[in-house]
Amino acid sequence: MRISVFNSKELQAVVLALRTFDKTMKTNVRRVTKILGTPEWQAQVRGNVASRLQSRVLGDTARVQASDQTVMLKAAAIGRALSGGARPPAVWAGAELGAFPKRATVTATSRRGKRYTYSRNVNAQFPARNRKGYVVFPAAARMIPRFAALWAQTVVRTFHEAMEAKN
Repeated sequence: MRISVFNSKELQAVVLALRTFDKTMKTNVRRVTKILGTPEWQAQVRGNVASRLQSRVLGDTARVQASDQTVMLKAAAIGRALSGGARPPAVWAGAELGAFPKRATVTATSRRGKRYTYSRNVNAQFPARNRKGYVVFPAAARMIPRFAALWAQTVVRTFHEAMEAKN
């Protein structure tokens, strides 16, 4: 999900102000945005979690990345494997968007040696398919306006503090 600065004069002013800042002020804006935004983003994502899989893949990996022109809300972007061996970038879609039921025929052998076949749902660990998402997408829809406001406030506060320091 993206928010465009072309629809808001205030956000355009924020981006233009950031371009005029020196390196230390830009660094301060990025640092404060990340420090203030990460706990809120993680709380919002964890508030939507309904299963342990969603918690481990999406909730525990929620991060905020701030640059001079964007604030990125991330989840499942960490490459480190989970305790079961799955990597969050590989299973995020099933945890966030769900999956269609997929039937597979399995052949098994009993303890006495008799072979039999049965059908099972191999996507049973995922919720039903939902294009609008279950955890991250709804959280992002709620948080994007708040992060735009936070970013603008941080830029104004940093500029104000720099002006006070000069006087």
